[in-house]
Amino acid sequence: MRKEKINDKGFSLVELIIVIAIMALLVVVLAPQYLKYVERARNAMDLQNATTIVNAIQIYAADPQADPPITAVDTNGQKITINAEGTASEVSSNNATLIAALKNAGIDINNMHCVSKTAWTSYEITVNVSADGNVSFAYQSSGGAAAEAFADMMAGAGNNDGVEENP
Repeated sequence: MRKEKINDKGFSLVELIIVIAIMALLVVVLAPQYLKYVERARNAMDLQNATTIVNAIQIYAADPQADPPITAVDTNGQKITINAEGTASEVSSNNATLIAALKNAGIDINNMHCVSKTAWTSYEITVNVSADGNVSFAYQSSGGAAAEAFADMMAGAGNNDGVEENP
């Protein structure tokens, strides 16, 4: 009686199909979560950029040697608009005071873009200066599913990601 040598090297076709099916199932389950995390990161970047702009203006306003100084006469109601990628962001009326405040902080507003894809497509920061020199800000966003959430998040409310949670 002759014994034939059985070749047990490698995987069978059934084993490979099972592994591919398990991987496909993992992708189907994990891909939506991954995309949600990516969008949260984009929204957080927009919030961080807006916070950086606000902080730069507040620091500039507090500097007694700032030239030109931030005053209610030339700054009140001025807007800083951050648009989606591909379009230039701007400071309304090219306000020299706000441009100086941002430039002093090393912020190039023309290279800053709104990166959110679903929550909002652009956002505005309105600078208000009272007669006594106090600076306050109003926030507004447009487009997207959670556009109204931008102002809430900048005020410290909300879930800080702009992504709607589905129960």
